Amino acid sequence: MIVNLIRLFAGPRRTWRTIMDATLWLAALGLGGLAGCGNPYTQQPGFEPRVSEASSDPHVTSPVLLPPSNEEASAPVAAPTPTRLITDAVSPATVDKRKPGPVQVGVNLGGIRDYSSELVFVDAFKASRKWISQEKGKPWGQGGPLDLDEHGEVKSLRPNQYAETVIVTDFEPHLPVGDYLILHEGKGKLRLNGPARIVGGENGRLRVRIDQSKGGIFLAIMETDSSDPLRKIRFIPAEAETTYESQPFRQPFLDRWRDFAVLRFMDWMETNNSKIARWEDRPKPSDARQSLHGVALEYQIALCNTLDVAPWFCMPHRADDEYVRQFALQVKRELKPGKPIWVEYSNECWNNQFEQSRYCRDRGKELKLSDNDFQAQLRFVSQRSVEIFRIWREVFGSEADRVVRVLPAQSANPWTGLQVMDWNDAFKEADAIAIAPYFGNEWGSPKRVEETLKLEVTQLLDALQDSVANSLGKVREYAAMARERGLELVAYEAGQHLAGHGGAENNEALTALFHAANRHPRMKTLYETYLDGWADAGGGLIVMFSSMGKPSKWGSWGMLEHEGQSLDEAPKFSAVRAFLRRHPSR
Repeated sequence: MIVNLIRLFAGPRRTWRTIMDATLWLAALGLGGLAGCGNPYTQQPGFEPRVSEASSDPHVTSPVLLPPSNEEASAPVAAPTPTRLITDAVSPATVDKRKPGPVQVGVNLGGIRDYSSELVFVDAFKASRKWISQEKGKPWGQGGPLDLDEHGEVKSLRPNQYAETVIVTDFEPHLPVGDYLILHEGKGKLRLNGPARIVGGENGRLRVRIDQSKGGIFLAIMETDSSDPLRKIRFIPAEAETTYESQPFRQPFLDRWRDFAVLRFMDWMETNNSKIARWEDRPKPSDARQSLHGVALEYQIALCNTLDVAPWFCMPHRADDEYVRQFALQVKRELKPGKPIWVEYSNECWNNQFEQSRYCRDRGKELKLSDNDFQAQLRFVSQRSVEIFRIWREVFGSEADRVVRVLPAQSANPWTGLQVMDWNDAFKEADAIAIAPYFGNEWGSPKRVEETLKLEVTQLLDALQDSVANSLGKVREYAAMARERGLELVAYEAGQHLAGHGGAENNEALTALFHAANRHPRMKTLYETYLDGWADAGGGLIVMFSSMGKPSKWGSWGMLEHEGQSLDEAPKFSAVRAFLRRHPSR
């Protein structure tokens, strides 16, 4: 009954990448008046619903959604006339030329959630939902405030109150059937609901049996001793009792990504709308779970060391210098020697659907970096990036060349790249300019729904060939700009972008068409053309978005939908694997 009450559905997975129209270039060249428009460049108003506290990530939400708020819609922003024309933005003689780096493939790992179809940790409790306050005889979630400690552990319960969490949601795949253990410290009483049941054991070590793999698994603390609270709960396969701490990651997860060169931890770090400002605010291994405020750096480093891959870290937009320094020090201490470290300031600070965009705009205005808000915003992104790069290089000292310094830009709007690269010659203290060259964005526009729905899936796939070509055109443009400045062009995210927005996400026929296109065998051919085109255009590292996830009305972002999916059923992942064979990243 409880499962039915809170049946979970896939939430939003990406935000809309604004398409730059012809007026943008008129504005960028100082000819905005010719466009007949006062604001020649506008970003698409926000379309995603506000999310409840069930998820702090606007890309991934639990099913509890609130109606859109007009106050949270993105306001248009104008691109001012740039201080330099594109043709003379930088003199080729002023920079050292670098050969493009080898084409490598990375992956953005999906966030840790109870409803994720990607099972990461051996200890399934790490992905559980925050404690939900319940009271006997009252509706779901109406148990009043919970008494929690700084790690999110339950300290005490009032009479008739209990704390419940969702360990695994009723999504494919599910935890395999078999024998499990619930380990914990402290004294109290636990209750399981769903396909898992307690079959024996004693306080601190309970034996559990999962008889069927379907259905959500719910765990509740029914009683706890306030002098010795029940805490540090772990839910592990019985055979992993002696290894789950030294080997925290599930083997299928490790096997899936070991051939990739870079793991981008944007979602693991809960980068978007992050509240982290100080080192003390960071998520820690001692937290009750790793699903609320991000995954502890210790686990990120451990994963990279296990797979022998390079990390890509996104520094929180509010993080102070001491946070950056301590983060870099820990990476230097714990990451395998010699491994490169990709470092980026936040994520998509140009995208006004995210709080980091508004933060950078406000900081740019405070510092009077431009009379135009958007240009001030981008200039702040540029100079804060350089400040972060300097701290990392100072920490690494003689190994400073391991730090790959990444400046961010909007793929559809090369003007943003110019602002970030050229402000105070930031390109001279960077190694790469990063874009997200998605294709297919335009087919989810509310203005094109009627046109799109006239297409059969094969016709949509035909049309996507032009979308790929247009995306690669921007790649070539950025590659030339990067070469002029001695930078490598990389993709921080990449892939298809078939998702409705601006209300179109609620059109079930449109969603079904997009899902069918993502699953069609010809999507593999499109990805092969796209990836080969990226390499031919001079692109370096390309980091796919994203690892795994169930498709929803918000998009089909995962290369895979669930564990155990065959390559024949996963055309995107199949194409990427084939590209990896032609361009080994390891």
